[in-house]
Amino acid sequence: MDSKGESPRQPRQFRLSSTGDVVNSEEADNNPVLMEARLTEMIVSLQQLIKTNEQLEEALCETMDEDLLQALKENDELILRRRRAAAVLAAKLHERSGVDISLSDKVPPYAGSSVLKRIEDTRREKGEGRDGGMYL
Repeated sequence: MDSKGESPRQPRQFRLSSTGDVVNSEEADNNPVLMEARLTEMIVSLQQLIKTNEQLEEALCETMDEDLLQALKENDELILRRRRAAAVLAAKLHERSGVDISLSDKVPPYAGSSVLKRIEDTRREKGEGRDGGMYL
């Protein structure tokens, strides 16, 4: 509350719709057309991120590079977060407008980078080997 005893007003948030029009966030969250456009953008983004990770994995299999590894880690986390967000948005769209959009046929399955898991496992094993596995 401010000095007059009133709650401070929250700033209105705006975003661009897929047509380039400015809409407020509340409208975008409730308008099925805008929700579907946002879901489509998320699907395309996920497809590209997964393709990029496949390329990063190939490059890391050829030569170990810390910058590529960092990019792979960041993309890996982002893909998993965006997949969850896309699933939530698809469910919300179905709930509000009856539109049923399946992600399984549009976004390849992704359970995380197997190359990243292998590298992290190898590093953990090497780290445990140095001190004999003893922790003080």
